[in-house]
Amino acid sequence: MSVQKYKEFFYEAVQDLLWRQWTALGIPGQIHVVGSEKILDPEALLVFSAGFARYDQRLYDMILEWLQIHSSQINLQRLKAITAKVQWKDIHSLGYMASVVSQNDPSRWAKAAQDYIGPGKTSSTPLFQNQNGEKETFIPHKDSLALHCGFLRNEWRNSKKTSSLLPETDATLVLRMRGLFGISARVEALLVLLDLSPCKVQDIVDYSGFTWKSIQDVLEELGASGFVSSTQGDKRGKLYFLSSPQKLRNLFGIRNPALTNWISLYDTIGLVSDLLNTPQLQDLSKETIQGELQAIHERTILRTLRPNHNPLLQKLTSNLSNFPHIIQHI
Repeated sequence: MSVQKYKEFFYEAVQDLLWRQWTALGIPGQIHVVGSEKILDPEALLVFSAGFARYDQRLYDMILEWLQIHSSQINLQRLKAITAKVQWKDIHSLGYMASVVSQNDPSRWAKAAQDYIGPGKTSSTPLFQNQNGEKETFIPHKDSLALHCGFLRNEWRNSKKTSSLLPETDATLVLRMRGLFGISARVEALLVLLDLSPCKVQDIVDYSGFTWKSIQDVLEELGASGFVSSTQGDKRGKLYFLSSPQKLRNLFGIRNPALTNWISLYDTIGLVSDLLNTPQLQDLSKETIQGELQAIHERTILRTLRPNHNPLLQKLTSNLSNFPHIIQHI
């Protein structure tokens, strides 16, 4: 496959992935949701989408609409932790998204918007572009909030087509569990325990992005409630497990508790995108490109992909040559 064909296949697969996942979370769309049984990560998906949804204005605007309804279920502490952890992100686009939400929920989102946007912008760039980097140019009705955030776009209007009800599938499990357990690290801790039990504090830290201390505190709280038990030993070596995992499964109708490290997977997609957008890409040899893909692979996938993850993703443990195909079928 030529570099250009790989690039076209890659971006088509990424856009399809975004539409599948956001449709599974409740935005209206035509795409059939295959794999809605996968547990999605709303904060990681939001960070990822802030960059890649800029290739599809309709999707970007539907995400803004979804946030108008469900932003109260987004964990801003975790969102901040993920943006600090990942290598690939579009922090200013995320800042614009946060600014739109803060108009309706300033008490929670205004500080996040300010942090992501940074100092006042003196120039603006088009928010939307195609996969070849060609910017949107016809912008007769500029959006004032976007201008404040350093972007040019036509005025955004809420179409109010998104339902306030979340689909009752495993895809929305994190958001639905937060309705019962609150916006804290409890939900991520319980999900890792359901997937990996028994496990160590570090296993939950690696998946969630929270600090070791915050996860330790949450496990102690859950232990006091009887939800979680542990083995004897020091803090670093202690193993934790759910006392009655089937009760949690039954409570939320969980069919497939296996987790995917979306943070790592999205980061890999972003880094591959940067490589494909290298100006001199056509001048690079196939061997050089393969070497760069392998370096990205070693920095992301090999360090974070657990053995019991999606079998399809296990194919990534060798190389990224078939990455677009795997993205298309996740």
